[in-house]
Amino acid sequence: MPDTLQYDSGLVTAHTTAAASSIARWVEQHYGLSVQQCHLIRRGLNDNYALRSTDGARFVVRLYSIRPRGDCNAHFEVSLLAHLEANGVGVAAPVLTAKGGTHIQLQFPEGLRALALFRHAEGTIPDSLEEFELTGRMLAAIHSAARDYAGPPSRYTLNGHHLAARTLDYLRTYPGLETELLETYCQLVSYLIDELAKAESGLTRVVCHGDTHGFNNHMGTDAAGVRRAVFFDFDDAGPGFLAYDLCVLPWSYLIRKSLKEPDELLFERWTHYLRGYRSGGGEVSKADIAALPLFVQMRHLWNIGEAVGRLHHWGTSPMPVDWLKKQVDVFEAWKGLDLRT
Repeated sequence: MPDTLQYDSGLVTAHTTAAASSIARWVEQHYGLSVQQCHLIRRGLNDNYALRSTDGARFVVRLYSIRPRGDCNAHFEVSLLAHLEANGVGVAAPVLTAKGGTHIQLQFPEGLRALALFRHAEGTIPDSLEEFELTGRMLAAIHSAARDYAGPPSRYTLNGHHLAARTLDYLRTYPGLETELLETYCQLVSYLIDELAKAESGLTRVVCHGDTHGFNNHMGTDAAGVRRAVFFDFDDAGPGFLAYDLCVLPWSYLIRKSLKEPDELLFERWTHYLRGYRSGGGEVSKADIAALPLFVQMRHLWNIGEAVGRLHHWGTSPMPVDWLKKQVDVFEAWKGLDLRT
């Protein structure tokens, strides 16, 4: 017979996955909804749950993970979404708590974590060229409506430090990373931040969604029967550069297809995406377009940082050392990206 071990008081919990039954109970307690069904969608940057109330309404519950960048940005995110919804923008509307709060705080073994509730965004991810054009149009509406947002400020500013320099801090603690490779990344970050400093005075600034890779919006039909995009997952939102918010879409395609330069399909989607942005009232300057290769690289660094900053949670397998070495050539190739249309 094995020995029965008592709870180890020295156990350190890196990340707790809450059972769907706990999520349902918290939503009923703090939001006053009667829950019919709840299940985990996925674990990732955050833990997301699908929830249906007894009246048939669908919601998404986000249980924020503790991120290396610092405290979660839920107060800003929910307030911004409420502002955008009030201005007729297509977003997954937030639901306030029964007491009128933007979110609740829950004590987990690893620390305080926030929970927020959002209405489900019906529809599917964009696929056709028309849908990419509608996606760009709605992004322009987001940027336009956010100009007069006057609610709680964002904890994040999507600048060179946030997008690139933070990643170096995480890489410095990465096990098995050779000094030479770390120095290569140090030089890359220094180069990108210097290039941004040269360009930033001429760049357009907006309140960025921060993660507009084409999978954070659904295509649906509104109450008037009009086809339009609905955006969600604003947890990376904050003030930043238009070129960054635009570059995330082509970056996503490039990295998923392991491309060092755009192919024909990406150019078609990108052309329609920009056309939609401009037709929706968004202005994109020559300087913004010229800065796209810079921000594609910064986006890639940010994404690397999000993974290697979670070694305690995700481990090294999502981005092993050999993969990190290969990205040096990718960054070099992307310096010459041509995304002009």
